[in-house]
Amino acid sequence: MRQTYRPLGMLAMVALLLGAGTVPASSASFETKVLRGAAVGLAVTAAAQPLDQFINAVTLRHNMATRMSTKVVPILSVGEKGYVGGAQVAGPASQVRRVKAVYQYEQHFNNNNYRARVLVPSAAINPLQLQRVPKVGVTAIIDVALDGGLKTHTVGTGIQTGDIIRGGAVLVAVKAAGPAINQALNALTLNKGQATKVVPMGSIGEKAYLGGAQVSASATEIDRVKAVWQYEDLFSNGKFRVRVVLPASALNPLEMKRVDSAGVTAVIDMALSEQKRDPREERRWADARRRWDRDDRDRRGDNGNHYGWYRGRRKH
Repeated sequence: MRQTYRPLGMLAMVALLLGAGTVPASSASFETKVLRGAAVGLAVTAAAQPLDQFINAVTLRHNMATRMSTKVVPILSVGEKGYVGGAQVAGPASQVRRVKAVYQYEQHFNNNNYRARVLVPSAAINPLQLQRVPKVGVTAIIDVALDGGLKTHTVGTGIQTGDIIRGGAVLVAVKAAGPAINQALNALTLNKGQATKVVPMGSIGEKAYLGGAQVSASATEIDRVKAVWQYEDLFSNGKFRVRVVLPASALNPLEMKRVDSAGVTAVIDMALSEQKRDPREERRWADARRRWDRDDRDRRGDNGNHYGWYRGRRKH
């Protein structure tokens, strides 16, 4: 099901400012990111209630409805320092009301074999005052395209041999590395007292395990969570792509039931192979270090007439 929703008219003006040709390529960095982030935040805020209703309709359609309180808030990226999308959060009503945003940042583990996108529901918009809201987890991740250009990319093709092999590899990886990653994530996300675990994460559309997810729940409910399953759908003619992420009680999607009190607190990409730096990248870094060292020596004895990277651009 694809629904149409028209957010505030101001979005069209911001989208025009961000359109191709309006900002020179050389100066499109910081200013463009700020404008785009503001537009994304505005889009999510304007469509928050219809998006929340749409996500709950998707889960109801798949017999995975929640009895918990839900709402949609913007996602703030610590790395990008701006709004990058939206998230539906779920939990007790008193706690959900406190959530103002979800903070997202990336962390790498095990020589970059695992990359976690940490998702922390916060009672504060200011990242310097981040206040994790307990008993609340993420149940959907929302991508935003101001031009309405998003498309679904999960199409059921049946279970192939490669899917089975990769699914098995993900299960092995989660079993081996999951406890250590879970412990590290709890240290990063200021988790105090909430039970968590890392489980496989799969896509219903692709019928395969794609990675892992950290889930949080009460101590009595956490053991029921066996996997996180993801659905995708579009909203407002492709302006929003909704990825519903549901903690479930079974590894088999045909047998799963939603663990209603659980939510996702991190999404983990798995390389499933040893990650090594590209030799060409190693050479580039070595060359850069040599140029830096040479320039540093020049800076101490050439009256500011630097060579290498800073030639003609820096004076002391």
